[in-house]
Amino acid sequence: MDFFEKQEKARLQTKWLVFYFVLAVIGIIAVLHVGFSLLLGQPLDEWETLGFTAAGVLVSVLIGSLVKIAELSKGGKVVAEMLGGVPVNPSTTNPSERRLLNVVEEMSLASGVPVPQVYILEEDAINAFAAGYGTADAVVGVTRGCIERLTRDELQGVIGHEFSHILNGDMQLNIRLMGLLNGILFLALLGGVLMRLALTSRPRSSNDKNGGSLVAALIAGGLVLYIVGWIGVFFGKLIKAAVSRQREFLADASAVQYTRNPNGLAGALSKIASHSSRLEHPKAQEASHMFFGNGMAEAWLGLFATHPPINQRIAEIAPNFDVQHASPNPPSIASAEPSFSGDTQLEAATSMLAGLPEFSRPAMREIHSACALVFALLLSEDDVVRESQLTTLESEPSLQKEIGQMFARRSQLSSAQRISLVDLAIPVLRGLSPQQYGAFSAQVKHLIEADGQIHLFEYTLQKLLLRHLDVAFTKARPARVQHKSLVPLLPDTGVILSAIANADDGDPAALEAAFQAGVARLGKAAAAFPLTLHTSVNLADFDRALGDLATASLPIKKIILTACSAAVVHDGVVNDTQFELLRAIADAVDCPIPPSALSV
Repeated sequence: MDFFEKQEKARLQTKWLVFYFVLAVIGIIAVLHVGFSLLLGQPLDEWETLGFTAAGVLVSVLIGSLVKIAELSKGGKVVAEMLGGVPVNPSTTNPSERRLLNVVEEMSLASGVPVPQVYILEEDAINAFAAGYGTADAVVGVTRGCIERLTRDELQGVIGHEFSHILNGDMQLNIRLMGLLNGILFLALLGGVLMRLALTSRPRSSNDKNGGSLVAALIAGGLVLYIVGWIGVFFGKLIKAAVSRQREFLADASAVQYTRNPNGLAGALSKIASHSSRLEHPKAQEASHMFFGNGMAEAWLGLFATHPPINQRIAEIAPNFDVQHASPNPPSIASAEPSFSGDTQLEAATSMLAGLPEFSRPAMREIHSACALVFALLLSEDDVVRESQLTTLESEPSLQKEIGQMFARRSQLSSAQRISLVDLAIPVLRGLSPQQYGAFSAQVKHLIEADGQIHLFEYTLQKLLLRHLDVAFTKARPARVQHKSLVPLLPDTGVILSAIANADDGDPAALEAAFQAGVARLGKAAAAFPLTLHTSVNLADFDRALGDLATASLPIKKIILTACSAAVVHDGVVNDTQFELLRAIADAVDCPIPPSALSV
């Protein structure tokens, strides 16, 4: 449950970011007031002038921030495209790109995060970034130099670093930072516009004193706004640097925890030192705090450095790393097999990928096969119901044939493998057009409802798909926090724990033991409402309870998910139904749970 602690720290840091931003705006208002007072020959205690100045600054900053925030509201793909990124085709045959996608898929399964969209930036520099508001709209961007100059272990360290940003809540903080800083920069842009307007304007005649005065006023006002705007940018860069530096250390440490291979990440950092991480794209400055390595020129006296010194980062994760003997050569794609030390979640994820049956692999590469897989997983075992499903399923003959072939072999897949395949197919399904997605989602709904009832796996699959695809097609936003106390959610918690307990394979005493194991983790707050085991829970009640839970604060979500986990593992055995329940619960609260985290 460390995920929630990191997310909460990111949320608190966002509050400090806003606080510093407010101080910067107050400073701009003060400096601008002094400048206008001197320009107009008015005393500094002229409150009317101060009021107009403050109002003008606030409106300008608000407009600048809201414009950028609205631009970024579509998620991480906007940042990637802003930087010139091009999405990697899931079916690519380019060896470097294929290896990159393999590493991203391994990291996704290891962390329980659905595979993010991957972008390539055509830059020779070695760099990468993660962007988005959450796991549902996250993207990972990697430079061409990164995938062609790094070994597989080094690339794995870089991707692990970026996944750490996804899980640590850094992405949302970074996007908010871009929006707020654009508000401050807006003053400088406005000043530049005023000066250009003045320079292109000329009095109608030499006697037009009013016209000349207006031009002079525009130049003077524009110059003041431009200078003051850059004062705001100065402080904004200080904020950005302070926020980013410490989070890079945290992401480095988290990446090493994932891979258990500090030398991989250290090797990537050492290659940046000998090569370059500087990006040439003109928009790189806006996103400089998002990059794996410093994407800009060296900061003046380190004052604006968004990243710690490379030698310091290497020393933190691999103090015995020999920079002198690090391989300077590009990787051999032919020898791109993963290497690990120790039993890690990443190793388990790699084993799961390797263990997927051959018939399921096209679903990770092609839209046609991804749709066929989803449909095949939803077909009924009942011959009559299945025939009805296939008859009303509007699809071309080739798709019908592939659905039938996948259905015939789906018994080879465990519950964890089925859910993992859906996770792996999500980036492929994002390639559907809006019209195709509308038809696809309608067909999914039809297949689920064909027999007049919704089974747990169908519910879990539908929730997973809608949550992570609706963000791409309908721009759905997360639920707002409405509950900061566990007490109002105790009845819903009782429903969820009862569902988990009833999924146990034991006798009534075992079901009660599972339920009480979960209740025991709720703490003293559970005394406010007597929780008793429901002998049965329908999916409608379960869905309503999950909807309420999604509006809880992070600390409350952590308590409830901890209780659910305790109920699942109380007897040391996790069956498919319990795994599917826990995955549905975790997905509802936006907490990744990797398949390898539970014994299924």
